Amino acid sequence: MKSSVLRMFMGATAAMLFAASVHAGCGSCGGCASGNGCASQSSTAGCGGCADGSGAGCGTTVSYETQTVMRSQYVTETRMVPTTTYERQTKTRTRNVTKQVARVETRSQEYTVNVPQTKTRTETYDVQVSVPYTEEQTYTVSVPVTTEVEQSYQVSVPYTEQVEQSYQVNVPYTETKTQDYTVCVPYTEQIEQTYSVQVPVTTTQTQEYQVCVPYTETQTQTYTVRVPQTETRTQEYTVNVPYTEQVEQSYNVTVPYTEQVTQTYNVMVPYTEQVEQTYTVRVPVQQTQTAYRTVSKCVPVTTMRTVQRDLGGYECQAVPAAPAATGCGCGSSSSNACGDPCGGCGGCQSSCGCGSSAAGAGCAPAVSYRRVYVPNVVCEQVPTTTYQRTTEKVPYTYTTTSYNCETKTRMVPVTRTRSESRERTVNVTRCRTETRTRTVPVTRCRQETRTRDYQVTTYTTEQRTREVPVQRTRMETRTREVPVTTMKTEQRTRTVSVQKTRQEQRTREYQVTKCRTETRTRTVPVTRTRTETRTRMVPQTTMKTEERTRTVNRTRMETEQREREVSYTVCVPETRTRNYNVTVYDTVTEEVPETYTVCVPVQSTKEVQVRVCKQVPTTVQVPVYNSAAPAAGCGCGSTAVQASPVHATPVMQAGAGCTNCGS
Repeated sequence: MKSSVLRMFMGATAAMLFAASVHAGCGSCGGCASGNGCASQSSTAGCGGCADGSGAGCGTTVSYETQTVMRSQYVTETRMVPTTTYERQTKTRTRNVTKQVARVETRSQEYTVNVPQTKTRTETYDVQVSVPYTEEQTYTVSVPVTTEVEQSYQVSVPYTEQVEQSYQVNVPYTETKTQDYTVCVPYTEQIEQTYSVQVPVTTTQTQEYQVCVPYTETQTQTYTVRVPQTETRTQEYTVNVPYTEQVEQSYNVTVPYTEQVTQTYNVMVPYTEQVEQTYTVRVPVQQTQTAYRTVSKCVPVTTMRTVQRDLGGYECQAVPAAPAATGCGCGSSSSNACGDPCGGCGGCQSSCGCGSSAAGAGCAPAVSYRRVYVPNVVCEQVPTTTYQRTTEKVPYTYTTTSYNCETKTRMVPVTRTRSESRERTVNVTRCRTETRTRTVPVTRCRQETRTRDYQVTTYTTEQRTREVPVQRTRMETRTREVPVTTMKTEQRTRTVSVQKTRQEQRTREYQVTKCRTETRTRTVPVTRTRTETRTRMVPQTTMKTEERTRTVNRTRMETEQREREVSYTVCVPETRTRNYNVTVYDTVTEEVPETYTVCVPVQSTKEVQVRVCKQVPTTVQVPVYNSAAPAAGCGCGSTAVQASPVHATPVMQAGAGCTNCGS
């Protein structure tokens, strides 16, 4: 667009310069004052000479010169564009850290101490004294007697029989069926969503805070010390000294013996019965059904679209120029001098004229040429392909399987048992009690009085003085800068993908396994038992009772009253005072350096390819019009006129010459 406007402006400027030059060259064409017109005609002169043929007319010659014209052209250039990048920098700042500082305080406390005191008292106590004596005792003893006894018993002897048995077998077979099922097909939609974002805004505030500053003072403290003192005391105590005596003791012993006893017992004898059993079988039934599913597809559609295109260009058009004031010149103001503008001027047949008999008629009207852009808008049909989504329903079949319950009957062998009573002789072990005598050692104790020395520690209280450093604190007010972060809510928009589904109907084939019942026969071994009676010799033990006599040593306990001196300790409560140290923790705030990372913008430049429209000098051929020297009283100025290139120049009509040739 810029190049077109520039070319039009340069063409208009050249046309104005050419018109001014032509007017200056032919404006001095004199009239036929002496009766001479522009009658002479030459092949090279554009304006005929006077009637007497004494001079050349206003003829113009054309020559071409090479000139440089600026045209617009797109050029790719490399430019340095400023860019901003961010670098991480590590900085240090101070933050307040609170910690607990320990200090020691001395406090007084009253406490109660139980002081032991030893006292003596006379105590009466009872002592159990053992008195031995002898006693005659009669006891019964069971003496075992063993004999051999013949015993009959029954044994179940197993034997095997082959029995033919009928049974039913479910034989499987496979069928293929078709089933229609519904599938949820996922697809994604883009939805614009508005969400809120909390943008942090950090400001700095000045804050005053209280600090406990510790300092140390020295204080005189009085404390109590308990000094220990050791004394040796003598104490009498009673000791039980053990000694051993041999004592005769009677005891009872349980002696076992065996007897043969006849016992009746029950035996569960198994037997097999065929029982009719009812059972339920689920028989599958398949059904084929038809349904429709929606299928979406994209179909290309070609349409014709009307497009306007400008195929115009520049043309050279002839425009009649305004007449000159005096003389016989070519008063053209056009920027394009087309060929020979005054070449068709004939001789003056009358007193003055250019190819006409009319008195006072001058040259033919002058014609100027200019370059005009002629548009040519052409409408064209251009094919355009678009895709349209179409939906159609496609039928499909699917198979459903349902189950019917059927009741069937079969014979099942059931093992049951019957109770039978049987007799057997078993050995029973029984016991009888016997009294026996033995000598056992008995440990007894006698009391003895002994003396011992023991150490007793007593404490004496003393008052002492010491210098104690005391940690104290004073409150100070300080100021610090505290960063405060507040959140500002902003509304933003984003496009999110939403997963949705649509249902589609599909078909699949599957295998169904069914069973048919068949009756078969087999021979199975059955184990049975028969009862046999057998005989065996069994040892039988019987017990015989005997009475015996023995002497037993016995001991009886008698009570005696005795006295003794007993020392006992009594605790007397006593109130005392003591000082103790307590550790107290004070909260102290300190400034601690902290390292953090900051993103700092850095300005730099980078190379970018840019497309720029520039004026490029171009060499073109430009025609230059030269006019000859005019004759006396008639002629065209010899001024060289330059115009823009002419593509199509219409030929001037015959008889056209300098306008207003004399009056």
